[in-house]
Amino acid sequence: MSDETNGADVAAAKATLPDALALNELSVIGLMNTSNGQAALLRSSRGDIARVTVGEEVFGVRVTAISDEQILLTNRWGRTEALALPHS
Repeated sequence: MSDETNGADVAAAKATLPDALALNELSVIGLMNTSNGQAALLRSSRGDIARVTVGEEVFGVRVTAISDEQILLTNRWGRTEALALPHS
């Protein structure tokens, strides 16, 4: 079995966990490598989805770093918070 298949199986399993996402707060729902660097998918507490890269501002926070495991967000008061995929 290839690594790609294993990765797809893991993603599918995580995507189907009941109550994995806190719907009333900002959540990361995807982390990816793109031809232009790292990107992430964020879901707002209102259900809006945004694809972001480092330096962008969305939902009242600035994306300060994205890795394979988490995203770092900084609010307007300079407080930084790390978000990871649910159950990762």
